[in-house]
Amino acid sequence: MRWACLLLMVSSCVGCFGSQLRVMLDFFPNPNHVPLYVAQAEGFLTETKVELLRPADPSDPVKLAATGQVDLAITPQINYLIAKGAGLPLIAVAALIDGALGGLLSLEEYGVKELSDLRGRRVGYSLAPLEPVLWRTMLASVGVGDEEFQLVNVRMNTVAALLSHGVDAIGAFRNFELIEVELLGKKPVFFPQEDYGVPNTYELLLVANPAVAWGKEEEVRRFISALAQGVSFTCSRPEEAFSCFVSFFPELDDELNRRALLATLEVYAWGARHDDEARWEGMQRYLLENGLMERGFPLEELYTRDFLP
Repeated sequence: MRWACLLLMVSSCVGCFGSQLRVMLDFFPNPNHVPLYVAQAEGFLTETKVELLRPADPSDPVKLAATGQVDLAITPQINYLIAKGAGLPLIAVAALIDGALGGLLSLEEYGVKELSDLRGRRVGYSLAPLEPVLWRTMLASVGVGDEEFQLVNVRMNTVAALLSHGVDAIGAFRNFELIEVELLGKKPVFFPQEDYGVPNTYELLLVANPAVAWGKEEEVRRFISALAQGVSFTCSRPEEAFSCFVSFFPELDDELNRRALLATLEVYAWGARHDDEARWEGMQRYLLENGLMERGFPLEELYTRDFLP
């Protein structure tokens, strides 16, 4: 792996003194990340310089955190648990998004009103083996067996595949693709995954190699405190928060991203907390039962509260 090619710097934090943290996003910058940029713009970090990086591939953040190439990585809880089960040395230290965002998206014009209406239909996915497991779970919860629908790999062209009726439903995020489809004049029908048999999840966690996290304990603690302040600011002053975000990325100043932020406000993790034991137990059990984790762990090896404000 060409590690140097994976570290594509997006921006660096306010402050030119003190120690430094390298924090990798889970994907390209988007409204999920607004509290991070608010923390920068509002000066919530004054003693630690932070570089926010984006990956060349969404599978890279956990790998780079495990090897210490970055200090912290943002990643879905599911991805983290799969990586942990595969033996990567990681621990979760905080959350950014407290709750699932995913599910299945269809259109009213396709005659889909209930999830069971996808019986005999085509369901698009991008990421295997995870998405097929999720969508089979959802459909099984309403009595649709694996042999009663067709899974189609549409790669990253999910919305295009749906709009062209190449598939009848796609895996999607309620705070982005659903809004994108609405803005295109369509009437979306969305089925949240946590309502149909998939345990609720932390959509985005911050994870680290334990040795790195405790080796930079004060820096990590300050960063998570600043993140919590960024969440509070974003939720109480969303218009100002959006202005902060687009000051870094003017090309994202549009209706889609503005509405995406508003749709995300209710699921930002207050206090950056990530310590709901039932959620950890439920998701780990689900992944083990579906063969997506190679082994399980006691909760104290999955996450720590030590860095929370």
